[in-house]
Amino acid sequence: MKTTQNMSESVKDEQLSLKVMRLARPKLNDVPTIPIDPCNEISKLIGNSFEKMIGHENIELPVGTFLMVPQTFDSIYLGETFTFYVCVRNDCEKQCENVNVRVQLQTNSQKPCVIPKLQDISCSLKPGASLGHVLSYEVKETGQHILLCEVDYVTNESEIMHFKKYFKFSVNKPIDVKTKFYNAEDNLNNDVYLEAQIQNTCDHPIVLEKVDLNPSEFYTCSEIKISPKSTVQLENVTSFISSHRESSPIVQKKFVNDPIYLNPKDVRQYLFCLSPSMPKHTANQFRGVTTIGKLDMGWRTSMGEKGRLQTSPLIRMAPGYGDLRLIIKSIPAKIQLRRPFEVVFCLYNFCERNLDLKFDVTNTSLKGIEFCCLTGVHLGQIAPNTTVDFKLTLLPVKPGLQYLSGIRILDKFLNRIYEFDEVFNVFIQEN
Repeated sequence: MKTTQNMSESVKDEQLSLKVMRLARPKLNDVPTIPIDPCNEISKLIGNSFEKMIGHENIELPVGTFLMVPQTFDSIYLGETFTFYVCVRNDCEKQCENVNVRVQLQTNSQKPCVIPKLQDISCSLKPGASLGHVLSYEVKETGQHILLCEVDYVTNESEIMHFKKYFKFSVNKPIDVKTKFYNAEDNLNNDVYLEAQIQNTCDHPIVLEKVDLNPSEFYTCSEIKISPKSTVQLENVTSFISSHRESSPIVQKKFVNDPIYLNPKDVRQYLFCLSPSMPKHTANQFRGVTTIGKLDMGWRTSMGEKGRLQTSPLIRMAPGYGDLRLIIKSIPAKIQLRRPFEVVFCLYNFCERNLDLKFDVTNTSLKGIEFCCLTGVHLGQIAPNTTVDFKLTLLPVKPGLQYLSGIRILDKFLNRIYEFDEVFNVFIQEN
């Protein structure tokens, strides 16, 4: 912590002295050792020389064999609690009256004021006496910080004295958070997946105790988490995602995260699924920019010091579906070659006018799935923010991974055609 004296102070020597000390927990005493034979004098001399070489004998105030007092002013990180001790001492041989101490912490964007109750209104300090108090401040901003300490007192000659000191220190960012959004592209729901990458940017290891996503009122959240001890096969992953989707819109799951040990520069990834909390017929309210929520993170250092951070609201730009969106309501889980199957579709009217719809289908020779149903069927009129269902019968003609294309929806009011290609992909098994 750097200190600078104010140039407007009096030329006279001050009768009171001010000290500000940071309170920190001890550190692990990681001192290299060599085997020493206590019965061998040469071995003892080697041990003494080794202690002089590493500076072990010059360490002041040792806490023990495994702990030591910090020898340097460590970095202060965002989200931690900055604890310091303010002490005023009377160094002269005369008594000082009406001693008053004011402490203010200034940052780049705001000036929060920390006013400790170091004394009563009329406090006096006898020669050699001191006055101190422990203060704590939760760091909420990075960058340069200035701790301003002002002292007022009255000397024995009834002279009013005043002096101040500045203590400068910088606050660094402890962790780096990167987020990425993924939209459900299977036309089954309106779920949003959030990937969060958390990197330890401290110069010492930390233990992540919790990483939670506090969703906004538009979504319910659940964490996608699989035990690393179990080997999950492909079909188990499919069933896991299916069961997760069925339960996530109803119940908001809470997971207890195991503590994660992160070395400096290590990265930990988290995956969250957010489902709309509103009914499905209000999906147009999710168009444009919506607020997803905030990430809440808590950690501890190697000596147990707590830290906590919360991100600003995460903003997501919802995908544009146009006037009409095609949603899959049901599809068989297993499809075999040359055996017809049925798929139920749902058309959602996103525009602000009525639509008079009719669907057509087109078959091509290169497709692996053919239509086996009537075409040109009139679906009727649908109002804004409403849906209509229809069913198609399909025939798989090629094995392997195939996609469905060729659905055309005609709006009779404006004579506009909406084309839907590569609606879904399915794996077709041979008999």
